[in-house]
Amino acid sequence: MKREEYIDSMTEKLKEWNREIEKLETKAQKASTDAKKEISSEVEDLRTKRKLAEEKLNEVRETSQEAWKDIQVEAEDAFEDMKSTLKNAMNRFENL
Repeated sequence: MKREEYIDSMTEKLKEWNREIEKLETKAQKASTDAKKEISSEVEDLRTKRKLAEEKLNEVRETSQEAWKDIQVEAEDAFEDMKSTLKNAMNRFENL
């Protein structure tokens, strides 16, 4: 995959994850006090991981065409961590 395609693909994933985080926040607003605390904690963790993924994507954007592949591995790890955490959160709170 070319660098530009990779950046576009990862940018779209971040947008999708932002929408999913918003859905969790909406669930938190409607949930009981205990569930609200749990979801809010999960949302904060997701935001931290999303920020790390965004930072890695920015590194890919800022690096040279020749060197971006070196950073791609770190970016992939950050994105995979975000994806996994989001999937787990969505599964845990899907029935709220």
